[in-house]
Amino acid sequence: MKKSYYFAELSSSYDAEIQDLLNDSEGKLALKHRLKEKRQELASILPMIEFAPEMVVPVFFDAFSFANPKAMAAVVDCEPDDGDFPGWDHVSPLVTVADWAAPYIAAVLAERAGEEFMVTAASLEFIRKFDHSALPAAAEDDEDADHRERSDDDDGRDDDGGDRDLAEAGDDWLGEQGFDSLKS
Repeated sequence: MKKSYYFAELSSSYDAEIQDLLNDSEGKLALKHRLKEKRQELASILPMIEFAPEMVVPVFFDAFSFANPKAMAAVVDCEPDDGDFPGWDHVSPLVTVADWAAPYIAAVLAERAGEEFMVTAASLEFIRKFDHSALPAAAEDDEDADHRERSDDDDGRDDDGGDRDLAEAGDDWLGEQGFDSLKS
């Protein structure tokens, strides 16, 4: 799915926010409970729609269904600053809103940046539901793992002959995700 820079960045942040909401500190599934909390907190988090919309969009998790995916795909390719960013009046006919979400939408639309936020919220939900571009990357990772598995010697050494322990592999993965290396 082709996304504008705006939606590419925000969808990544939104994904991370949803991942944070999935489990509680004990690792138990907590998404339903945390979404309910977000919805109850809407009045207090509403100011964030302008500077951190990905933190507020979970209020609308599963609130939209999309009858015209092609039209929504065109929306997620727009930048807010280009002048071609559609208004909520253009996007709202492209979505069906769950009944439970109507009061939340009314609260958001009462805000100065409410219309742009609602376009953003519907678009991020569309991306979450329909963007399958991450799947080929996972397939590539599987191919790389198969290649490494086939090329490892029987003694567990990599092709370059160096031992590769779990801590080093974990540190490399964290670095790829943007975290600081644990190595000094």
